[in-house]
Parts: sequence; C-alpha cells; structure tokens
Amino acid sequence: MTTRDLNSEAEIPRVVPSPRPLRLSAIIPNYNHGAVIGEAIRALAAQVPAPDEIVVVDDASRDDSLSVLAELAAEFPTLRVIALPANGGAIAALNRGLLESRGTYVYFGAADDVTCPGLFAAMFGILAAHPQAAFACCEGAVQDLDTGATSLRPPVRPAYSACFLSPAAVAERFRRIDNWILTGTAVVRRDLMTQNGGFDGTFGAFADAYAMRRLALLHGCCFAPHLGMVWRINSQGLSRQQAGDPVVSLATLETALAHMRADPAFPAWYPAVFARRWRFGVGRIAVASEPMNAAILMQVSARGVIGRTVLRIATTIGGRAGRLLALGWLTLRERPTSLTGLMKTFVSRRRAHRMIG
Repeated sequence: MTTRDLNSEAEIPRVVPSPRPLRLSAIIPNYNHGAVIGEAIRALAAQVPAPDEIVVVDDASRDDSLSVLAELAAEFPTLRVIALPANGGAIAALNRGLLESRGTYVYFGAADDVTCPGLFAAMFGILAAHPQAAFACCEGAVQDLDTGATSLRPPVRPAYSACFLSPAAVAERFRRIDNWILTGTAVVRRDLMTQNGGFDGTFGAFADAYAMRRLALLHGCCFAPHLGMVWRINSQGLSRQQAGDPVVSLATLETALAHMRADPAFPAWYPAVFARRWRFGVGRIAVASEPMNAAILMQVSARGVIGRTVLRIATTIGGRAGRLLALGWLTLRERPTSLTGLMKTFVSRRRAHRMIG
C-alpha cells in the first residue's frame, strides 16, 4: 500500500471479506499522530488474542501519518486504513470506524495511547462467562504529559474481583461513582453499539462516556480490576480543551442533562448526581492548571454565594494554598465519590502490588 493509496478515500483498496466471522475489530481515529501511532498499533497487534482487524480512520492528517500508516500496513496484514478527504473530528472518525468494522466485538482506542499486555485475554475471559454484557472494561494508568504525573483510574473500583454487573447493579454503582468505565479498556458488542447509534458528536469529548454509561444501564457490563491501558493526556487533548473552555463545558453539561432527562435508560435521580460530579471534574482540572483557570471555577464550578466567595479567594491566593482551598471546597460541595470507596480501592491496590512484588 502506498501513500497515494491512502490519500483518497475512493482509492482505498477493498478488503476481500473473511471466510470466517471476525471476533474483534480495533478502531483507532488518527489526526496528526504519525509520530506515535506505530506504538499503539504494535501494542494492539501484540495482544493475545490479537484483533482480527485494526481499522485506522485517518481524519485528514497534515503530518506524515499516511506514509507511516502505509509502512505499518505492509508490516501488519490485519491493518486497514481509511483516509478521510476532510477533517470531521474524532467522534465522526470513530463512527466511521464502527461502520467499517466487521468484528462481533469492537475496541475503540486512541492513536497516542497504548494497550497493556493481557487486556483482550482478560476481557474475553469474563465476556465468555457473561455474553449478555454490553462490554467488559478494566483499569487504566493515566500519564499526564504536561506534569509527568501518573495515576490509576478509576479512583474507586466498582468491584474488587472480575464480575458481571447487571443494569440494576450498574445503577447502584453510579450512585457512588460513575467514572469507572474507561472506553480505552473496553471490548464492546458491536451489535449493541450500532443499535445505540454509535457516538453522538454533540457531546464532544464526553460522547464515548455517555454511550458507554447508557449501554451499561440498559444491558449490564463486566468489570475486572486489571490494568489494561496507558492513557496519555495533555493540555492540547480534546477532553482537556473542552474542560478548559467555560462556554463549551457548560454547553456540554446542559446537552448531557437534557438527553439524560429524556432518556428512560437513565434513572430519574442520575442527572443531578452527574451535574455535581461534572462540576467537580472540570473544577479539579481548573485547579490543576497553571495558573488556575479562574473562568472555569467561577462560571462552571462555583455555586451559591459561599462557593463563589471561597473560589474567588482561592484563585486570588493562588499557589499551593489556593489550590488546596479550592479543591477542598469542591470536594465538600460536590461530593464526587465515597471516601470509603477511595480508601478501599487504595488498600486493595496496595495489597495486589505486594502480592505481585
């Protein structure tokens, strides 16, 4: 495959349909990640079991992505490249990949993230016992490329051993914490994701989280306390940019709330809980920014006279003291999760680390 083959969507060679059903399609949207996408593809190809196909949707990259992908396609026969003629954004690229995929299950990755060994073995192991589940997911390590900090997600595990969570159990977990579904670790039933309509682009960076929570509430899902991927974040990423813009952040929140209130898949109590956690989440990112993002704190996270006063003082003080004051207030005001759950997750991870060591 040459660079010219990849430059025109109409010229992409058609792949002869496989004589056997494909089990897993890995889908990766790409825009200007030619320098790192090779690492993501090699990590996927090294999985046991490996994806039956790796579908990369290049979103009209301006760097050397197409030539890099041409070389990778020669190295990995399961790699299919779809080069879009115009940039449509990451969500549109994901949906195009879903449309083109042929696997019974799909995995949605990122061009700058990498899967850890054993991810698909662990996910298929639990799905084999619970085929009714919409997906199986696990844990991830977050690397902040701006600060060098590394942390584990989710902060609170929904379960401490591999299990199936029924729709009722998912709703019960959502009362305590709802950010434990990491799309970059999930192996998803393609039929259910297609029935869901793929990802809704009006949510921006929240599109995958919304879709996955909806599927979990409708069909149940599996979770395993297994490290499945390394998630690399920076200030230029879609999620951070959305969280750092007060207008976009508020618009996304209102869009999500309107959809949740109208969708019977979501419990009636959930929108209010979600709104609290959203304000805390974007506020936490604003506090960690350098300098603190006062616009986000005052326009999105501040609520009530006391809240506005405390956060105004925090941003005026700045530094470590200001950050501690702001984060402390946000935690007390929005109650994002359970302190007991945080401690239990911390202890279980320490125990597992000692056993491995």
